[in-house]
Amino acid sequence: MAINTEKSQLGVGSGNILSWDTIDKLKEADTKAMVKPLETKIQDNLTKQKDLTAITTLLSTFKGSVSNLTGDNTYLKRDANATGSNSVSVSVSAGVAEQNMNLSVQQLASQDSFQSKTFGSRTESVFDTDVSFGISIGGKDYVINADSTTTLEQLAEKINEATEGKVQAKILNVGGDEPFRMIIQSAQTGEANKIDFYSIQSTTGGSATNTSLKALGFYFDKASNTTDDKDSHGNTIMRLTLKQPDKLSEEEKKNAGSQISTAQDAKFKYNGIDITRSSNTIDDLILGVNLTLNKVDKDGETTNVNITQSTEGIMEDIKAMVESYNSLMNNINEATKYDSETGLAGTFQGVREITSITTELNKIINGVSKDGKSLADFGITLTKDGLLTLDSSILNDMINTKFDEFKNFFSSETKFTNVTAVGDKKIEWNDELKGKLTINGVEIDINIEKDFKDKDGKPLTNGEAEKAKKNALLKAIANASGLSDISASFDKDGKLVLKGSGGTDIEIKGSSDFLEKLGLKEQKLDGKTEIIGGFFKGLNDTLNGLIGSEGSLTAYEESLTSSHKSLTASKEQRQKELDAKYTTMAEKWSQYDTIIAKLEAQMNTVNSMIEAANNANK
Repeated sequence: MAINTEKSQLGVGSGNILSWDTIDKLKEADTKAMVKPLETKIQDNLTKQKDLTAITTLLSTFKGSVSNLTGDNTYLKRDANATGSNSVSVSVSAGVAEQNMNLSVQQLASQDSFQSKTFGSRTESVFDTDVSFGISIGGKDYVINADSTTTLEQLAEKINEATEGKVQAKILNVGGDEPFRMIIQSAQTGEANKIDFYSIQSTTGGSATNTSLKALGFYFDKASNTTDDKDSHGNTIMRLTLKQPDKLSEEEKKNAGSQISTAQDAKFKYNGIDITRSSNTIDDLILGVNLTLNKVDKDGETTNVNITQSTEGIMEDIKAMVESYNSLMNNINEATKYDSETGLAGTFQGVREITSITTELNKIINGVSKDGKSLADFGITLTKDGLLTLDSSILNDMINTKFDEFKNFFSSETKFTNVTAVGDKKIEWNDELKGKLTINGVEIDINIEKDFKDKDGKPLTNGEAEKAKKNALLKAIANASGLSDISASFDKDGKLVLKGSGGTDIEIKGSSDFLEKLGLKEQKLDGKTEIIGGFFKGLNDTLNGLIGSEGSLTAYEESLTSSHKSLTASKEQRQKELDAKYTTMAEKWSQYDTIIAKLEAQMNTVNSMIEAANNANK
C-alpha cells in the first residue's frame, strides 16, 4: 500500500531512485512474506471452525436419536386399548403397570340443575318488592338479596357472586313469545353438590315464606321443619322442597319452573368392585390412569381395557438413528478425504480428533452385547462403505414379537444411590426451638414455641405437645420451596432423619448451637446417579466423550477459537510493524532525497563555474 504518494514528491531529488514505487514494492514483498501466511492460516482456521460446527451438529443429532432409544421414557410409554361397550374412555401416563381391567357403568355423575319460568326480556324485573332467599350447597348457606328493580340478568349475577361460583346462574334464549329462562345449576357434579333453597323470615316479624321464589316459577311443598330453623348467618328460615310436576295445580303448571337434573354420584364397577365418585372423570382409582365415564351400560354390557407397552414411534426412532449416522459418516468422509491425483485434501485430512470418530463409533456399532446380540439381529448392518442399512421387516418382527429382547439391548436403567443424614441425639422438646436450618442452600425458619398450644389456644399435655412440635418441624421442612427431593422424619429413638431421593445430595448448614439442638451438624453427603445396562450405553458414553462438556471435539473447538485469536493478534502486530517500518523509511528517504537534490544543485553550480572559467581561458 503506497504511503502518502499524493502529498510527497519523493524521488525528485534522487532521480526516482528513492521513490514511492520502490517503497511500495519493498512493502509488498514483506507483506507477502510476513502477513499473507497468517491470513491464509486464519482463513483455514475459520473453515475448520465452520466445518467442525457442521460435524458437531450432526453428532448431536445422532446422539439425540441414540438417547431416544436408550432412555427410560421410550419404554415407559403405554397404550390403552378399549373393547366392548366403550362406555368408558381411558388414558394412561408413562410407566403405568401393564394390566387388564373390566368396567361397567351403572350411573353417571350429574349436577343439580333448575330452570325458571319464561320471561320476555333479560332486563325484565323479577320481583314486586324487596326479597331475600337462601341457597345451600356443599354444607354452606348463601343469602341472595334483591328488590323490585332487580332484573333477570342482575339476579343471575347476584346468585353467581353470592355463592362464590359454586352455583352457576345464566340466562338462555329458548325461543317463543317469552324466550328467556334462568338456569341455576351446581358448578360441580355429585351428591355433595345438591342445591337446596330456603326462605328467610321477614326482618319485620312473621314466619318465613316461600313467595319470593314463586317469581321464578318455583313452587314448594310445605317445609319439613316444624320448628324454627336457622341458617349459618343466624337467619330464621324455612327449608323448601320443590313440588313434583304432578303435584302442581293447573294454574301453577301454566308457567312453572322445574328441576332439569338431580345431583348424583357416578357409580361403576371396576373388576367387579363397586366404585362411587362425584365426577365422571376419575384419576384417583389407579395412579397414572384416567377414566372418563361416557354413558350408562345396558345389562350385561362392559368395557374391557388392556394397558400394554406402547411401541409407537420406536420404528421411527430407529430410522432416525440410521439416517443421522449416515449423514454424519458422509460428512466426515468428505472432510477427511485425500485425492492423490489432484493433491486436494479435505478440511480435516490428517486431523486425529476427526479421523478417529469413525473408528470409535464403529467399535460400538460392530460390537456384541453380553448375551450375544448385535445390531444385525435387529436388522441393522454396516456396509463396506461404512454406512448403516435397515431391514424394516426384521426390526418390526423383533419389536412386535420379542420386545423384551429389543428393550434389553437398547435401553439403559437409571440407578440412584440415596443418602441419609441422621441426628446423633433425640431432640429435647421442653424448650423453644428457634433458628435457621439450611438444607441444600434452602434456608428454613424454625419457630417452635416452648409452650405449644392447639388451634384453639389451649395448652397441650406433654405427650400431645411433643407430637405437635414434631409435626411443626416436619411441616416446616416439607413446605420449604426447592426441597422436593428431601424428606424429613423421626426414627424410633426420636432422632431427626433427612433422606434424599433421586440421587440428590444432602448439604446441611446453620449455626452450631441450633444444629446441636436438632442433633445435626454441618455436613455434605453425596448422592449418586448412575446409568447402567443397555448395549447402546457405550455408544452414548462415546458420544459424550466427543461432544460433551469435556469431550475431545469440544476441546478441539476451543483450541481452534484460541488459535484464531492468536493468529489475528499476530497478523495485526506484523501489519503494524510493517506500517511503522515503511513510514520511517519514507521519512528517511525524503530527507536523503532533499540532501541529494541540494548536492546536485551545488554540483551544477560548480560545473557552471568550471565551464565559465574554461570558456574565459580560450
